[in-house]
Amino acid sequence: MNQFVNPKKRSISLPGGCKDLADVLKHSERSNKSPIKRFITLVLMQAQQDCATELIIGSAHANGDTPIRYKVEGSWHDLTPFPSHIRSRVVSELGRMAGLPSGQFPQDGVLAMSLEETQLLWRVRIASPDAECILTSRDV
Repeated sequence: MNQFVNPKKRSISLPGGCKDLADVLKHSERSNKSPIKRFITLVLMQAQQDCATELIIGSAHANGDTPIRYKVEGSWHDLTPFPSHIRSRVVSELGRMAGLPSGQFPQDGVLAMSLEETQLLWRVRIASPDAECILTSRDV
């Protein structure tokens, strides 16, 4: 199981010594993956572990946060919001991971990746760089 994922909570636990998500994203020594890609992978793994059928990365709010939530059996669950200043990088990386063309909107594609024994398969829809990013779980 991923060290950042706490199966008893619907949130991502930060590693020791990290004060917030921005601190985690600054440290890339754990692997050669980009911190943004690791963040996306953690969120998708948490959503899949909880059997989520839909995940939404919201638009940036004036308070500096970007909401993120997912639906499990018809109920929406909020994850800890992430800093809005990295939102464009998160959306761009999601597009790259799903093989979407850069700079063209709306976008629609499939993000498929294998992690250890887990196969992630999500439909990714991005209407514009500032709009909600909607991911829908696909059967593997």
